[in-house]
Amino acid sequence: MMNKILKSTLLFFILIGLFSCKDDETTSVYVVPYAEQEPVDNAAIVEFLTNNYFNEEEFNNAVNITDFKFDIKFSESSSVIGYDSNNDGVIDVNDIDDTTVFNRTPLINYVNTVINNFTIETKSITVSDVSHTLYILKVVQGQGAEKPRFCDEALLSYEGMSLEKSVFDNALNPVKLDLSTTVKGFSESVSEFNIAATVTPVGDGTFTYQDYGVGAVFMPSGLGYYANPVGSIPAYSPLIFKLKVYGTTELDHDDDGVPTYVEDLNDNHDLSDDDTDLDGVANFADNNDDNDPILTKDEANIVVYPSFSSDDPEPVLGINEYEVNR
Repeated sequence: MMNKILKSTLLFFILIGLFSCKDDETTSVYVVPYAEQEPVDNAAIVEFLTNNYFNEEEFNNAVNITDFKFDIKFSESSSVIGYDSNNDGVIDVNDIDDTTVFNRTPLINYVNTVINNFTIETKSITVSDVSHTLYILKVVQGQGAEKPRFCDEALLSYEGMSLEKSVFDNALNPVKLDLSTTVKGFSESVSEFNIAATVTPVGDGTFTYQDYGVGAVFMPSGLGYYANPVGSIPAYSPLIFKLKVYGTTELDHDDDGVPTYVEDLNDNHDLSDDDTDLDGVANFADNNDDNDPILTKDEANIVVYPSFSSDDPEPVLGINEYEVNR
């Protein structure tokens, strides 16, 4: 089911002719402009956030829940009595607390506000000169030292659903994904979480992860599939993805010695528009970016400098060295 989060191609600038039985008749497919669709999508997401809650009482009492899976559950229930501490699927007298009334906070209240260590951060992403807002629910930031970059490989699990909570895709066990191949809203959200702090081998080829990033993203269609219907996902559908982020690997797509994130020269998180030698092949996929007799991997000398304060002088870079803000 993983193909649902992969990028798809839409010919925005071509009106597709659909030929009917009569040779002289065609029908044009109209693509709604981003500037018109974005406010519609944003309003739908805000409505969802206003009318829905998540199982915050379980996350607040995670230490008391046997084998808590850190699964986010959305509901229109504003309160719940007790929680399932023994994880048997029911809340009853066998649980630590089956009587306390927990009043939940509407998701909209978390937007750019921290409540009990939970928040929904907003992130603006521009597509075709139109700003789109991602709403990123951070339930657990993650305690690992790294975050996946937008073009790195991430080890994660996820569940994709519509605003009607209909699940269209999932990977419930950890999978590795090249984030550069996923839809914009997905890669830009995964990159906001830290990976697991510790990884422990189980002994059967699997691992357990502790203190990993847990959250969800609410994305407008312009950062998803937009006018492309994909599987059960209709065109112009805002999407939700629940996320658990365990690990990351830095990628070098063309094996030229330069990490892919460095080849995003204008730092706009769009790898396709960086083409140093103007040969039609983007730098991240071109192992000879400047089209000279020497391959990039034989020219590059990657040096990553630590962060400097505003009072420190800028580092002096050598030939073919790069200053990169990680």
